[in-house]
Amino acid sequence: MRKSIKQSKTSNWYETFFAGLYMQILNSEKHENGAIEEAKIIKKVLRLRKGKRVLDCPCGMGRITFGLAKLGLDVTGVDLTANYIRRARKRAKELDLEIPFHRCDMRELPFSNEFDAVVNWFTSFGYFNEAGNLAAARAAFDALKPGGKFLIEMMNKSFILPRFRNKSDETVNGVRIITFPRWDAKNSRICNTWTFIKGKKRETHRFSHTLYTAAEMRRLLRKAGFRDVKFLGRPSLGRFTRHSKRMIAIATKPED
Repeated sequence: MRKSIKQSKTSNWYETFFAGLYMQILNSEKHENGAIEEAKIIKKVLRLRKGKRVLDCPCGMGRITFGLAKLGLDVTGVDLTANYIRRARKRAKELDLEIPFHRCDMRELPFSNEFDAVVNWFTSFGYFNEAGNLAAARAAFDALKPGGKFLIEMMNKSFILPRFRNKSDETVNGVRIITFPRWDAKNSRICNTWTFIKGKKRETHRFSHTLYTAAEMRRLLRKAGFRDVKFLGRPSLGRFTRHSKRMIAIATKPED
């Protein structure tokens, strides 16, 4: 493993968004339910045998990381949010699981040719501009052994755009979430304003991330060096079409 790379001092939405009330949403029963089933999907579609090395990137508080570990995989987690890494390490001790957790930027992973698979789950790709998203894909490429696979699971742009809503309002784990999304067609990004309300506490966050069609995702992954890019749709797990709500992209690092 290479030495850790220092984080940028510039303030970006992904450096603050996850540390506030959103943490309580991620801790909700609604979000936790199904973690082991999602881990089983990952193991199945990547054809991973017990003992194979997997990087969960970003891992959040370890929801998927712990699921993969319970299935017998040798898992490492990385995330930029310091509090998530602290919580994940604490939970690993409570569960008596030896899982390394590192705080780092997904564009600057401190690994080289180490993993059989890199997993990016739950629309955790596309946070940056075009160059940054390509850097994240290339960092995953570098972290993989030759023949290793990079899995990205996220919303499907072809499904979302015809059903785009300008506002939503729901409550999860006692936190009211009011969202005002806007589609930036020029940059292919959803620009969002989210307000979290719990009791007297109120937070407003503005953020954006890139959405991809399968063709756009394939081009990016091939530019990063990957080959044999395949797609699956969710739910239910199966053939990917423009009507699939979510996209699973699986790309392979060449052997030579």
